[in-house]
Amino acid sequence: MTQIARLIVGLVALGFVGLCALAYANIGWQGFDRVLAEPWGLVTLADVIVGAVCMSVVIFFSEDDWQVALAWSAPIFILGHVVSCAWVVSRFLRAK
Repeated sequence: MTQIARLIVGLVALGFVGLCALAYANIGWQGFDRVLAEPWGLVTLADVIVGAVCMSVVIFFSEDDWQVALAWSAPIFILGHVVSCAWVVSRFLRAK
């Protein structure tokens, strides 16, 4: 993996974490009920869940230890794809 690709993925992941922190700081969980009230909000939520399932499958096939895979996969369903970004960055740092 090239250094430039690692840098790009790291910056995107850092930006995503910052955006999540900013959204939570501004409205907390209060805005989530409005998301669920809208049909496209439900579609977006389903999209995130399908993405979490797909990412978990990738993690389970990539990690040698199933316990490590579970430790990375389970939080995705609670914390979202910020965990996916962290896993991808950690894999890039381990890549040769």
